Amino acid sequence: MKAKEYVEKENIKLLMEIFNLKSNLHELYIQKGSASSEYISLSIKLDLLIKEYFEEKIVKLVNMPTSELIEIWKQNEFNYLDTIRTVQKLDEIIFQ
Repeated sequence: MKAKEYVEKENIKLLMEIFNLKSNLHELYIQKGSASSEYISLSIKLDLLIKEYFEEKIVKLVNMPTSELIEIWKQNEFNYLDTIRTVQKLDEIIFQ
């Protein structure tokens, strides 16, 4: 189904970068603690990458037709009211 394919496409490169950065951040925390300048710098970079990822996801959702969103929710066995609420929340985001 087209809707399912649309959602399954992920920015794997960005996700891998986030994963690797989180691993590095964890190791740095163990070695130097959270007050080190390296840790703070990596934390900021991680926050920016996560923000980029979510912005990308929002753009994909905003550009997806409502009918496709409803189909995705049906495929995932959410009930009709959950689907409507989610679409309404998305509409609010678009409106803002």
